[in-house]
Amino acid sequence: MNKVTLILATTALLASGSGWAADDAEATIRLMGNAEAELPDAVTKEITLPEHLLAADPEDQVAAVEKAEKGLAKARERNAHREQGQDQAAEARERGAEMSEKAKDNRENHGRSEDHPEPPETPPGRN
Repeated sequence: MNKVTLILATTALLASGSGWAADDAEATIRLMGNAEAELPDAVTKEITLPEHLLAADPEDQVAAVEKAEKGLAKARERNAHREQGQDQAAEARERGAEMSEKAKDNRENHGRSEDHPEPPETPPGRN
């Protein structure tokens, strides 16, 4: 099957399916009846906690909250240290790039023959 036929078939299926989808969408929207409005299961359904959570000692719960707060504080401290380290690394990279540029300029300037000093003259009496 070539691409043109495939595209045409897909377009036809999508066009014919749009009316079908609209009919279903309208069927899912409806008003609640009187019996449903008075006692809908979604509103009156009781939700209970698991037994092991209900039987937990309040002191244990307080200790767990304190432990979680300590862990969160430690994580924030580590993030601060990591950010500080990343800042220091960025500064070091910048200094390294500057030093590299200076060294490159120094090599270029040092290698030029016209920049070399002239040899000193021979003192009188020495030939």
